[in-house]
Amino acid sequence: MTEAKKEYGVVGLGRMGGNLARQALEKGMRVVGSTRKGAPQEMIDAGLVEVRSFGDLKERLSPPRAVFLYIPAGPAVDQVLDDLAENLEEGDVLVDGGNSYWGDSIRRHRRLKERGIRFVDLGTSGGVEGARHGACFMAGGDPEAIAASSRSC
Repeated sequence: MTEAKKEYGVVGLGRMGGNLARQALEKGMRVVGSTRKGAPQEMIDAGLVEVRSFGDLKERLSPPRAVFLYIPAGPAVDQVLDDLAENLEEGDVLVDGGNSYWGDSIRRHRRLKERGIRFVDLGTSGGVEGARHGACFMAGGDPEAIAASSRSC
């Protein structure tokens, strides 16, 4: 069995992504994160490795990378996934932890697979409190991609 890397990337450090990152940092995981308005200082003080570009995200994580996306559902998800995919490598995993429509997730999976990027649709239950103290995840996607993303956590 492959040992967990204990690191992951996160794009979107708001209420959900930020609280999941806080929980991971408290458990000794390495979290590399990016957010539009800049990471809160308390997260950086807790150990978050803040990056300002998706290229930097690639450089700061070891392959195969797992990058979790926590932004509101909609067209922005497609744009950010495309931008991330341009900066990642074959075999890396992108995880959409938002509340995206399942049909969009199927379409995104197909599009990213053509680029060699694995995709997981990760429903996150428990709200902000769950994100901070123990969320429940419902993963959809290829079993290999799910296994690769879970080894990072």
